[in-house]
Amino acid sequence: MKTLYLLIALMGLTACGPLAQNQPLVSAAQGIASAGSGLWTEENDPREALTRARIDAAPNDLLLFAPVSEEDASVFARVSANGDRITWASDDGDGLTLRNGVVIATRGLGNDLMGADVAQVYPAIIARRGSVRRIHEYLGGEDQIVRSVFQCEVVTLRAEVIEIFQRRHATRVVREACTGSSGSFTNLYWIDAAGAIWQSRQWVSARVGSVDIQKL
Repeated sequence: MKTLYLLIALMGLTACGPLAQNQPLVSAAQGIASAGSGLWTEENDPREALTRARIDAAPNDLLLFAPVSEEDASVFARVSANGDRITWASDDGDGLTLRNGVVIATRGLGNDLMGADVAQVYPAIIARRGSVRRIHEYLGGEDQIVRSVFQCEVVTLRAEVIEIFQRRHATRVVREACTGSSGSFTNLYWIDAAGAIWQSRQWVSARVGSVDIQKL
C-alpha cells in the first residue's frame, strides 16, 4: 500500500541535524495503513467526510492538518510516541511530530522543519505568558543544516469555547510572537485547563508558511 511505502521512506529522514536526534518522524508503521481507511478519499475533503462516530471508531488518534496557504486539509493518524513527542502521518505519507502539541518537525511538505528546540515554549503557554527562545533547523545548500534562532513573547489573548466535530472544549487562546534574523511569525494555541492544545496555528517555514492543526 502507498502509505506504508512512503512511511518506510520517511524513516530514512529522521536524523538530520542535532535537533532532530531522538525525534523520529516515523518509528512505527504498523497499523497506519488502516488508521484512516474508509474515513476519507482523495476526491473528498476530509472535513466533509469525517464525523464524530468515525473519529471515535478509528484505531488511532487523529488530527486535522491544513496549510493556511491552501484550501486542502488532511487527516493525520498517530503512529508513535516517545515521551512527550508524538509522531503523526497522513495517508499520503506526510509526517509531523509534536512535542506537547508544539510542532518540532515535519516531512513531505517541502522546505520542512528538520528539527526544533522548543523546550521553553510549552511551559510559557501553560503559564500564559513569558519570554522564550526557540531554535529551528532547516536543510540549506548541499544538504547542510542551517539554524534559525527566534526570540518569542507569549501572552494570553482571551478565553474561548471551540467545537471540534460535536465536542466542545473550554480553552484560552495564547499567542506566541517570534522574531529572528530570518524573519518573524506568530503562533496561536487553544489550550484547555488540563494543558491539552486542541487547536493551533503554527509556522513551519518560509515556503510552507503556517498550518492549522486540530486534535480530533
